[in-house]
Amino acid sequence: MKTPLSSSPSSSSSLLRKARLSPYYLFTFFAFISIRQETYREEESEVAVFELVGQMEGCDDVFSGKWVWDEENHPLYEESECPYIQPQLTCQEHGRPEKDYQFWRWQPHGCSLPSFNATLMLETLRGKRMMFVGDSLNRGQYVSMVCLLHRLLPEESKSMKTNGSLTIFTAKDYNATIEFYWAPFLLESNSDDAVIHRITDRLVRRGSINKHGRYWKGADILVFNTYLWWMTGLNFKILQGSFDDEVKDIVELSTEDAYRMGMKSMLRWVRKNMDPKRTRVFFASMSPSHQKSIDWGGEAQRQLLQPNHHDLGPILLGKQWGPLTPEQLANPVSYADCVHWCLPGLQDTWNELLFAKLFYP
Repeated sequence: MKTPLSSSPSSSSSLLRKARLSPYYLFTFFAFISIRQETYREEESEVAVFELVGQMEGCDDVFSGKWVWDEENHPLYEESECPYIQPQLTCQEHGRPEKDYQFWRWQPHGCSLPSFNATLMLETLRGKRMMFVGDSLNRGQYVSMVCLLHRLLPEESKSMKTNGSLTIFTAKDYNATIEFYWAPFLLESNSDDAVIHRITDRLVRRGSINKHGRYWKGADILVFNTYLWWMTGLNFKILQGSFDDEVKDIVELSTEDAYRMGMKSMLRWVRKNMDPKRTRVFFASMSPSHQKSIDWGGEAQRQLLQPNHHDLGPILLGKQWGPLTPEQLANPVSYADCVHWCLPGLQDTWNELLFAKLFYP
């Protein structure tokens, strides 16, 4: 059988269509909902896609694999080289004593993930909008994507601006934007303020996805996530009416039922507003819990967390959201961030998986 690079023009076109089209998929990390069929603008991009398809042969499940040490190719960028990383994620700047967590690569069984190709990614995004929608975990993946791409852009041809819930990174020479929209539950909630959202009694309004969804229309690639549902306990409060109602009609559901309600709203919105012929939609499920690294089997998992403290999370030394009391400082377990991840780090692997699924679904 001929390899993709030696295929005839007609078979090459067929292969490109195969790489761009697929039915609905559900993965451990990404749910592949719909895709866009399109011919790349440059011949180099087609060749790169064919090479990528060849690398992915035999990769039935990229999410089944193991972590391998890769000091030669990782990290994919340096923390100090990317000015877009929030202080809460700059672990080296805030004193994390080692860098071992930066050198682990995800190795699927039976194949290897293609190397992240920033040039191909930017060319694919030419004239398009890529948008990440969700909570702070998705914002971390968004920043990772910007860090992976921005080095190829001259300083004068890139910018990042934030207006309320929307942050836009612009690659001017490509007429492309990579955006993040803060909507931690996708539906309207009392946690929708992108700055002041750390509240204990969270409330989500039923059937209100259009409140945020109007800002997502027109995106060519959408990556949804919503981890915050799972940080509210066993039950969740749902608002039946409006936040403006003087007397609010509130019901309490199990978190699982509330989450199901949110996911159904998202899927209905996607089917109604996204054109499957031009839009790729992904959904990222919750990040694995890492309250205790002992729960993660193997040396790689422990080092991705905090190898010197089996009961601490990955950002023990990141900048904290608020001032710490003397009691907290004396007991790091009381304030360690066990939700987010250092950059460069695990979010880069998420984007390597996303890159692979964009070009070989």
